Amino acid sequence: MLRSLILSLLLLLSTALHAQIAVESFELDEFDLTANRPATQVFDLDGNPCALIKVETTLKGLTFDTGMLAIMKSDYRVGEIWLYVPRGVRYISIFHPDLGVLRKHDLGMSVQKAKTYILKLRAGTVKTIVEEAVTSQFLVIQVEPANATVIVNNEVWPVNDGVARKYVPFGDYQFSVMAPDYVTHKSAARVADPENNIMVKVQLKPNFVPITVNVGLNADIWIDGERRGSGIWTGNLGAGDHRFEARKDGYISTSQQQTVNIEEGAKSFTLTDPTPIYGRLMVNTLPDLADIYIDGEKVGQTPKAINKVVIGTRKVTIRKEGYEDFTKDVIISEGQTASVDGQMTKSAAPTSVYAGQSLNANSIYESSPSSSTQSFVVNGVSFSMVAVSGGTFQMGATREQLAPWNDEKPVHSVTLSNYYIGESEVTQALWIAVMGQNPSKIKGDNLPVEKVSWKDCQVFIQKLNQLTGKNFRLPTEAEWEYAARGGKESKGYQHSGSNELDKVAWYNGNCNERTHAVKTLQPNELGVYDMNGNVWEWCQDVYADYVVNSQTNPTGPTSGSERVLRGGSWDVDGRRCRITNRTSESVKEREEDYGFRLAL
Repeated sequence: MLRSLILSLLLLLSTALHAQIAVESFELDEFDLTANRPATQVFDLDGNPCALIKVETTLKGLTFDTGMLAIMKSDYRVGEIWLYVPRGVRYISIFHPDLGVLRKHDLGMSVQKAKTYILKLRAGTVKTIVEEAVTSQFLVIQVEPANATVIVNNEVWPVNDGVARKYVPFGDYQFSVMAPDYVTHKSAARVADPENNIMVKVQLKPNFVPITVNVGLNADIWIDGERRGSGIWTGNLGAGDHRFEARKDGYISTSQQQTVNIEEGAKSFTLTDPTPIYGRLMVNTLPDLADIYIDGEKVGQTPKAINKVVIGTRKVTIRKEGYEDFTKDVIISEGQTASVDGQMTKSAAPTSVYAGQSLNANSIYESSPSSSTQSFVVNGVSFSMVAVSGGTFQMGATREQLAPWNDEKPVHSVTLSNYYIGESEVTQALWIAVMGQNPSKIKGDNLPVEKVSWKDCQVFIQKLNQLTGKNFRLPTEAEWEYAARGGKESKGYQHSGSNELDKVAWYNGNCNERTHAVKTLQPNELGVYDMNGNVWEWCQDVYADYVVNSQTNPTGPTSGSERVLRGGSWDVDGRRCRITNRTSESVKEREEDYGFRLAL
């Protein structure tokens, strides 16, 4: 019996001292562009560029497994093994015929598309404590939403990228998972397997409903006494009765009660616009026939009695060629008449409304009253919007698109009303003028702003509308495609403005792996630039499959987890820079090729 016990101990010690595989390090290499170069790029089944994991090792006979997100390609090189994997991979298993198995190793991060990572392996003698090897194991709790709090046996565990994990002794563990606006989940797990991690997946049930509220006049939206946004608000509300208000200075607020029921799902509705409270304004300056602007909007020419002016302090500007601007702040009171009188002063040299030099920092001007383009100035930065005449078109994979992806089908008829769309993508100069900072990776005033999420765009637009008094927004997906096709002027090109991609788009075949200044290539039929390439452009719509029936001014589904991106970018190939190509992303995702343009 003693001999048998000694042999067993020797066997355990032999196992504890054998050579094994271990991960020495895993990290992103920001300067390695292998995964993003056409010659060494591999695409996943959805057409997205793969991540590249470069395994630094001299071991022979290694094989790898990444689970459901399968390895797309393996390339064995001298001193390295290249593994092309889809974005989202976080765990990797490594097999060797002599050194054994490293099973489901946690890389510590989820890999991103078109990025290169370095994985260093170590093989050697690993001393283990026999008692620990057979009495401890990893307890891994994967949670959704990823910001949930995990409490195990009254101890708060850190959560990284939706995963909480610890190496714990065998035993029973009570745990709770909780997050704001979600139902708390309580459960238990037993850790008793010496060979495998104990994995628990918890998806919390929402205790809220996605709500979208619209209101005109860019009025402020208040919910239960708290301001949530202006013009449009999308967010989550808990079950029960809620009070919604539309407020705007100088207007009578409107309100309504709405009941939110979790069982009914997503809800969308429009608030009644606030009612304006008016006073009157008499403008009688000399010379006559000077243009009158109230808060930047042209309302007529002198002399003029304006019977409906919203109450409050209004900036009145009188403007005429050859004269200095005459500006005055006027208090408009309900039912009362205010007046602006005076004599304009001749300027030393003729001035032009189009130069914008006499405009205030936040003023707006129309570049040409009879033009199809309107220009605006915000804090010294100008930008232009191009008029798009409404019409009916065939949306989706029409014949010239040669579409390889099913989400561009079926082709369906769409009718749109008139609207304006940005002449170019929003530049970094305009973003800084509105937001006061610049999130872009590659910086330059005339470069398109990038590394902005859909939610970042909504914040920008809200502030821009506060500065201008306008109602800018993201284009709907249908508006984006119609404008990219050239609207009523369309010549049926595959790309926006040409069948020759290099003439109209910065993409991975000509961009030198970076963005370029807007409006440096030729525009499309409407005079709109860069609708293919440079940066992907966010649209307002929730991403969904197309339907076959005809639609008028479609705005997409009322709920969903991802928003539409259109147009392709500098780091994709020509297939992704066709007019009808689509993709989608989470509203919080920021990438160095995600930007946007405005609609009005």
